[in-house]
Amino acid sequence: MNGVYIHIPFCKQKCAYCDFVSFADKERLTDAYLDALENEMALCTGEKADTIFIGGGTPSILKPNQISRLTKAVFDNFDIAKDCEFTTEANPGTLDEAKMTAMLEGGINRISVGVQSFNDAELKKIGRIHDAETAYNTILSLKKTGFNNINLDLMTALPSQTMDSLKNTLKTAVSLPVTHISAYSLIIEDGTPLEKEYSKGTLALPTEDEDREMYSYTIDFLTRNGFNQYEISNFAKKGYECRHNIKYWTFEPYIGLGVAAHSFDGESRAYNTDNLEEYLSGSEKQTIPLTQKDKISEFIITGLRMNKGISAEKFRQLFGEDIENIYGFELIKFMNLGLIKKDGDRYSLTRKGIDVSNSVLCEFV
Repeated sequence: MNGVYIHIPFCKQKCAYCDFVSFADKERLTDAYLDALENEMALCTGEKADTIFIGGGTPSILKPNQISRLTKAVFDNFDIAKDCEFTTEANPGTLDEAKMTAMLEGGINRISVGVQSFNDAELKKIGRIHDAETAYNTILSLKKTGFNNINLDLMTALPSQTMDSLKNTLKTAVSLPVTHISAYSLIIEDGTPLEKEYSKGTLALPTEDEDREMYSYTIDFLTRNGFNQYEISNFAKKGYECRHNIKYWTFEPYIGLGVAAHSFDGESRAYNTDNLEEYLSGSEKQTIPLTQKDKISEFIITGLRMNKGISAEKFRQLFGEDIENIYGFELIKFMNLGLIKKDGDRYSLTRKGIDVSNSVLCEFV
């Protein structure tokens, strides 16, 4: 079955690190945007789906009636599996009881909350609109409303972040009724306010060694507290791995809806314009056929993000060749360096390999 991704590009304000396709001053276009989404969904009528993910932007910026409208359109157009994982992203500064209720009644059963940190100074520095107390209380309210599958997004290597502040954030996170934690290192993206500060030399960031120490501590701490690392940046209690995101990492098909959204059918990628006005006018998806080399590279560099790695047998089934015949040199080199290990027919990154994963994965492009 397909995964379905729906992009909601509206925000209260842009975060200082964000380079996603999102807009802080165009909420007036929300209803027109939902019109366009419904028109795009109508082209998918009858498609089977077992995961749905509403991302952004800030999906929780929608009003309760707009949330209900969107979820109804999903069920009206797609053939939804009974055990569908239906996720929406949400930000603590934009949620209230009415919105939570609309989400739950609309069939959403998983919430991914953009907390980033439980340190107010760190939140302010990266331009978040909420404080730590609001984030904490939001999680408790979601649980009280009836959500039993809650993810927290956290960030490491933030400006002025220390090991002590990270430890406090992680301790707070695991004290809450959450089933999944995503922990990403901050990346300074071109054109963002943080990048401008960084280029001027006025941004106090942890060193690369401190960043690695924070990441290593995060893995160990979350593991000790019942959150198993199943992907480079993702940790879950048993049975709560994000099924939608796993589709991206295991070469499964998905349909992308909304401005700048991408789709994948196993043979090609299709994408919508990143221009909001063009999307509202009904612009068509652009399609990029993938070569055999493209598909093989994507299979490897996404699959190696997973802790279980990639299966040589699945590689053979998909591509009709042995992985060792194509990448034998690279695999042997990285195994000798202790960066990749082999277990049965599976290749995966070691703990040491995860630390330098970007350098390793580049050699499979």
